[in-house]
Amino acid sequence: MDGDSMLMLDMLERMSLITIFTYIIFQTDIIKHLVKDEYDKKDKIIMIVLFTILSITGTYFGIYITDNSLANSRPIGTIVAGYLGGPVVGVTVGIISGLHRYTLGGFTALACSISTVVEGAIGAGFRRIFKDKGLSPIIAGLSAVVSEITQMIIILIFSGDLETAILLEEKIAASMIIINSVGVFLIVMVVDRSKKLVDGQVKLVKLKEENKIAELKALKAQIEPHFLFNSLNVIGAYCRTDGEKARNLILNLSDYFRGTLEIEGDFSTLQKELSLVKAYVSIEEARFSNRLKVEFFIDNTLLDIKFPILIIQPIVENAIKHGILKKIEGGTVKVIVSNKENDVYVEICDDGIGFENANNSVSTGLGLKNVRNRLKLLYGEKYDINIISSNKGSSVSFYIPKNI
Repeated sequence: MDGDSMLMLDMLERMSLITIFTYIIFQTDIIKHLVKDEYDKKDKIIMIVLFTILSITGTYFGIYITDNSLANSRPIGTIVAGYLGGPVVGVTVGIISGLHRYTLGGFTALACSISTVVEGAIGAGFRRIFKDKGLSPIIAGLSAVVSEITQMIIILIFSGDLETAILLEEKIAASMIIINSVGVFLIVMVVDRSKKLVDGQVKLVKLKEENKIAELKALKAQIEPHFLFNSLNVIGAYCRTDGEKARNLILNLSDYFRGTLEIEGDFSTLQKELSLVKAYVSIEEARFSNRLKVEFFIDNTLLDIKFPILIIQPIVENAIKHGILKKIEGGTVKVIVSNKENDVYVEICDDGIGFENANNSVSTGLGLKNVRNRLKLLYGEKYDINIISSNKGSSVSFYIPKNI
């Protein structure tokens, strides 16, 4: 095997290590969030630090040729920095990495320092020129080819020893152009795959809710935005660990909002009211896992009776938020609906820590005070809610007339 082939293989080995390192760090949470289209000041600082480390590592991974001249992978970090982060990030990484290279000396020190800055600018320029292509590993690779050719020209101009520079480039030019271009291609491909994975997870979470989001502003005051956000977070988490569970939760969330959107007037049936509650509960149970359990004790002969909308769900939510979740080990909420002569008896009880100011407890836009007012408005002063609360739990109960 001739010297050129050995050099290319050695550079390939070092470039592979840099690529693997990049892949690993892009799986970490602190770096994964950088996979996006726009960057703020904090993001750019992180990128400058990251790609400066990659660029300087590429210098130290270099293969000694002569007089401190190196066949190296320094351009990879600089070009990718410019391509991903723009001119400020690319040029800044180029300046820092270039100054570091200058301190190492050699007849190409000045030329390599200048070319490192230029390469960061070229990477940024290619991204801007081909911005309609999005994040393209091929375009990034082409920018590396142009950058490396430019570096060779700069070395010839600024080295101060043209004959030696030509001999050097005869040895290293092909290897550096090919290997570093492949390295840039692979790293941008890693970033692109990570971006598509993140985008895919977001789309999966929102798949069945995207048409509902635009309608949220039209929902009645009963819907609390935090419930939606918390639900999507839960579904997103399950997308990574339990796809079937995530699918069922999306369906439950869809059922919940569909049930709310379909509400007309003040009444529905007990069955529809309970379906809404169960959809809500399924998401909350998934969210809080072993800390929350909700049990239903329902007289099935009452399922078709006329029942006021969104009465049970706010009370259940109140019990969860202000009773169960404030208890370290969690607890159980029971929903009881039974037949009491001419009335329907409804009780929501829990074994939490109780709550002090029940009437001001807000849940889904409705506090217990609002539930009380609605019942009185619909059925008269006789039909009030009864609240019992202690440090061992709480109970909210009420009656509604069976025939009205």
